[in-house]
Amino acid sequence: MFDLLCAAIGYTWSIPGENEFILWFQSLAGKGSFLYYLMNFISMLGEETILVAVVGLVYWALDKRRGEQLGFTMIAATLVNPLIKNIVRRTRPFDSNAGIQNFRDVSGYSFPSGHSSGSASTYVGAAVAYKGKQKWLIAVAVVLPVLVALSRTYLGAHYPSDVICGLALGVALVFLINWLFRVIDNKLWIYIGMLAIGLAGFFYCTTSDFYTAYGLLIGFVCGVVFEKRVTKFDNTKVWWRVILRVAAGGGLFLGMNELLKLIVGAIYPDYNSNVWFERIFRVLRYAVVTFVDIGVYPLLFAQTDKLWRKWGWIKSKEQENCAVTAEQTITDKEEQANI
Repeated sequence: MFDLLCAAIGYTWSIPGENEFILWFQSLAGKGSFLYYLMNFISMLGEETILVAVVGLVYWALDKRRGEQLGFTMIAATLVNPLIKNIVRRTRPFDSNAGIQNFRDVSGYSFPSGHSSGSASTYVGAAVAYKGKQKWLIAVAVVLPVLVALSRTYLGAHYPSDVICGLALGVALVFLINWLFRVIDNKLWIYIGMLAIGLAGFFYCTTSDFYTAYGLLIGFVCGVVFEKRVTKFDNTKVWWRVILRVAAGGGLFLGMNELLKLIVGAIYPDYNSNVWFERIFRVLRYAVVTFVDIGVYPLLFAQTDKLWRKWGWIKSKEQENCAVTAEQTITDKEEQANI
């Protein structure tokens, strides 16, 4: 009976002092206070939409090679996290301690923190990808994940050990994947390996975050392959083109996701009540949306660039190619010096 109960609601445990720390933190200021709104805002910096925007900024605009590594690192953290969560099955602090308030709408298991691992994998991943070029990223890579981790504790969503282990998981994946990208020439083998590891989750994962992550991974792999063989888009450093690409790509990601849910909901209104249909649909939905964003959406860049050149808003193709070649040469020299 105990095992059946744990399978349904998870395990309740904490390290001495963790409940007391959360209660003290929340006692500083309650719901509706400045601290409450500040911590909710900081927590958003570790959520899916913001992390996708950060990856999109690098991939669509600045450097798609670095963006590919950063995107895979973020998705790997998003996938590995629920694989661990559904084994540990730790309940949330507000579920196990009546004094701890739930300041944010969260569900599922607590250990490790997905926001912490996601923010660490993305912000630390960006700093590692740009090692030696953007030194200010080091400060961002340290400060933002720590702030996100603290916010999750204040909001009652996680124990301190959840966020500490989440940060450690994200950082570990950053350096592991960075090493794999350096020693394995054909990155497709890395992606196939992660897809194979993720298959285990279909046998025991009950939380939706796993199925979201696996869909992201499938779409990412297919999108990267399609881009390299078909799309082959060029990056840009022109500020307004950067903003346009990220805004349109982010809007496409959110819009397609909602549109697919509306379409399937119109055909099968009660699909959420069918557990396996909902899970498979979630995987396919995120796979399609991610594939379009990574592989198909950048096809528009070449067409819009022709329009911008025609209107004289950007340089000619020859001038831009010379500038990109010169910058890439400098980048290659800097990276060789850092090895």
